This record gives sequence, C-alpha cells and structure tokens, in this order.
Amino acid sequence: MDFYFDEQLPKKVANALDVLEQHDGVHRVFSTELEFGKGLKDVPLYHKLKEVNGILITHDLKMLTRVNEFSALKELGISAFIISLPSGINYTLTYQTIFGKWEEIKKISRKQAMPFLCRLKMKGQPEFL
Repeated sequence: MDFYFDEQLPKKVANALDVLEQHDGVHRVFSTELEFGKGLKDVPLYHKLKEVNGILITHDLKMLTRVNEFSALKELGISAFIISLPSGINYTLTYQTIFGKWEEIKKISRKQAMPFLCRLKMKGQPEFL
C-alpha cells in the first residue's frame, strides 16, 4: 500500500517512514508535495490519489466540514487517516505522534474494507467516519 502525507505533515517524517518500510518491501510512504507538487488543492489531490490508489494521511480536520472536499473524498473512494494533533503542536511531538500511530495505521489499512475515513486521536480508539 502507498501512503501519502499531505503538505500539513512533515516531509521528513514521510521520507523516514518510507526508508523504514522499504526494508519489508510492502508499503511506500510519500509526501504529496514531493509527488504531486506544492500547493495542490484538496479536490485535485484526491483525483491524483485515486489514480495511484493512495491512502491519504492528514491532520486537516476541517476537511470534514468542507462539503465539496468531503463529498469528493467519498465519491472518489479515497481512504484517509486524519490524525488529530493539538493546535500549536511542536515538530517533536508531531513526529512522535505519527511514529507512535504508524503500526496502528498499517493494521487498520490491512483489515478495514476500502474506502474508509478514520480519525486517530492522541488518546483513545480510532473513529471511523
């Protein structure tokens, strides 16, 4: 499976996870900025993800309230993880949270029927939307 970190998440974390995942040869991890270009709006991004059968990883909770984006995500059948991070979070806590949730992300991706939309909170169980 190929995972794509949106521009709001650190490219270096995506690159580090990709290096670690290459050892097993099962998953790839990319930054949408590096793969599709910087500044790509969400709906065109969803179309690109559909073309490559990618799973989106973001922390943009507002995408759930933007009707056109949420509809496009559902209509195109894009699977996505929304990682809930507190506002003003620093870089260290961001990458620690992502690395801490990584095994859970892979496990859900293997077991959950596609497409799905899953919110991962800092604490507690995953929430499927």
